[in-house]
Amino acid sequence: MKIIDISQGWYEGMPSYDAPWYPKFGVRRAMSPETDPSGVGRTFSDLQLFPHNGTHVESGYHFFEDREKIDEVPLDTFVGRACVADLSHKRDLDPVTGEDLEKALRDVWQPGDRLLVRTDHPNRYLGRDDYWDKPPYLTVSAADWMADNGAVLVGMDCITERPDDRSGQVHRRLLSAGIPILENIQNLDQVGGPVVQLMALPVKIADVEAAPARAVVIDGWPF
Repeated sequence: MKIIDISQGWYEGMPSYDAPWYPKFGVRRAMSPETDPSGVGRTFSDLQLFPHNGTHVESGYHFFEDREKIDEVPLDTFVGRACVADLSHKRDLDPVTGEDLEKALRDVWQPGDRLLVRTDHPNRYLGRDDYWDKPPYLTVSAADWMADNGAVLVGMDCITERPDDRSGQVHRRLLSAGIPILENIQNLDQVGGPVVQLMALPVKIADVEAAPARAVVIDGWPF
């Protein structure tokens, strides 16, 4: 078995959506070895954290005030069997459709699975200024396929909505169906098979719609 980290890390200067209202990630030293009043050389850090940077999970509360917050989603949603839809042939601004998912997954999918959509977009664009302008994206038909086929979570290395679409229609379709969204993942090209064990537990934070997650898959898990 092989453990593969599919998370995008957190660091100052990390990729962040280019909008004036979108906070950046930052680190401030609340205490350094030089300022430690006890004289033992401790370090304490203050994280300026916006949960939609980096790899994170979104719950229904993101779009619906009466839906579950991130700490209310059952833990078994984030751990279990996952199918990788290999759509690595997708290129700039290509849509991911329900038909794409059916073709990629028809031989392995089981209701109750988690879905990971692979386009390899981060391999080509992560760290570039146009990262958010070029990615493949999910369509409503893809969200319909997930809801109709019993997906319990979806993660992707592309983005959820077409970059110029502000309607949030794909988010709304998924979250209204009770399907949390694992955004900003990578390294799906390192996965050897179409079925893996996923572990993507979000940080337990009350009264919020999203939280960072350290997402890994285990390739070769004995299902």
